[in-house]
Amino acid sequence: MESRSLVPWPDREDVGRLMEWPQRVWSQMMRDMPTVEVADEGDALLVRVEIPGVDPDDIDVEVTQQQVTVRGEIRQSSGSESQGIYHSERRYGRFHRSVPLPVAIDPESAQASYRNGLLEIRLPHSGAGRRKLRVQSGEQRPH
Repeated sequence: MESRSLVPWPDREDVGRLMEWPQRVWSQMMRDMPTVEVADEGDALLVRVEIPGVDPDDIDVEVTQQQVTVRGEIRQSSGSESQGIYHSERRYGRFHRSVPLPVAIDPESAQASYRNGLLEIRLPHSGAGRRKLRVQSGEQRPH
């Protein structure tokens, strides 16, 4: 006796397309998110964001005590420069990246600079929530 499935079995092309879908979605998400590096320099955090090809006027940086957010847009060249391109892996369009910070910082003292496709944001540590303790000798005990 022959059994038949009510649901048609997908052919190899359908399975291949289905397997490629997560990779395409992930690639698109990563295109819209620039790479970031956060370093502690002792008295400040230094956040570096790679965003080559963007005009500094098209970058928006927002800083809170707990995170830094970078938004902007990389605009495609217009006119004759974009004509005649055979292959391009450059990314164009809007980007957005929020980075949680490992320590509280002072947003009022933050500074940003952009050079050679690298945005650097210097975030001095906040004094809030810090206190220096006086170390007592072993002879005296706190009550």
